[in-house]
Amino acid sequence: MDENTAPEFWLEEYSGKTLSSVSLKRKAKSKKLEFVGWGSKPLIEFLESIGKDTSKQISQHDVTDIIGKYVNDNNLIHRGKKKRIVCDERLYSIFGRKTISRIKVYDLLETHYAENQDAWDDDLFFSSEEDNLCEEQKGLSLERKTPPKKNVFETPKSCFAAIVPDNIKLVYLKKSLVQDLLKDFESFEAKVVGSFVRIKSDPNYFLQKNSHQLVLVKGLKKTSGNNDNTDILLQVSNFVKDVSISMLSDDNFSQEECEDLHQRIKNGSLKRLTVVELEAKAQILHADITKHWLAAELTLLPKLIDRANEKGWRREYPFRISVCYMSRQIFFD
Repeated sequence: MDENTAPEFWLEEYSGKTLSSVSLKRKAKSKKLEFVGWGSKPLIEFLESIGKDTSKQISQHDVTDIIGKYVNDNNLIHRGKKKRIVCDERLYSIFGRKTISRIKVYDLLETHYAENQDAWDDDLFFSSEEDNLCEEQKGLSLERKTPPKKNVFETPKSCFAAIVPDNIKLVYLKKSLVQDLLKDFESFEAKVVGSFVRIKSDPNYFLQKNSHQLVLVKGLKKTSGNNDNTDILLQVSNFVKDVSISMLSDDNFSQEECEDLHQRIKNGSLKRLTVVELEAKAQILHADITKHWLAAELTLLPKLIDRANEKGWRREYPFRISVCYMSRQIFFD
């Protein structure tokens, strides 16, 4: 998860108008079929034109096989789409389409049987003129056009956050950062509770392979120490004793420690974090973590500059360095 942005989704803007379904791309024409006996006139004429006896009813399944054989014999398979049939004049009179799907032939024949007419209030022919589809689209109303899409941000509230380093580092607190947060005690509890810290593993727990482990801060406990000073103890997950701030690690956690945390959550030892919970905590800690990181980098920068200058000087004057080194050796000898 990125530190600055929430998960991005594409949603459709809803204008309040009734939108047509995708099937409305094909215009429906109401057209009464004329029947001759058990079948429609176009179907009977087609069967008789190829030499079939129509005095007795031919089942819908058999007619499908007859049309399939007719398509193969007349090479009516679509060149680019092998699963589609290119209708010639005879087939067009039945289906009213220039092309049809081979697997739809049986369903399209249903309206051509007189016995099926009781189930239909009106008989419909669907005009799927793929070649003229662009011209038909020009005549569609504004309600039928695809609604515009707007880029919006939405967080899936029911999703669980992935336990990976990129997510955990958003809510991970080092010891030095916890000490800085303690300076503002009023906001300390709200920031620390729910975050992750790194502590040493229990040496008596033989199943723990890593020297350190990531734990979740579940609460705070105040204890009065010497000289009336109040010490803060952290109540953490998967650890019997309360943890003092001095016991926290000031280093980055490793990939193996993150995987160990993921395994403990998977086993049910720790509650799974949702995306909303992780995002809310990350927003609270973002400014403090960023400020702490910048301070550490600025402290490290002069050391890196000195190291780079020293390496550059050695590369530029290697002979002088070797002479000086040899002179020192002779002097001490």
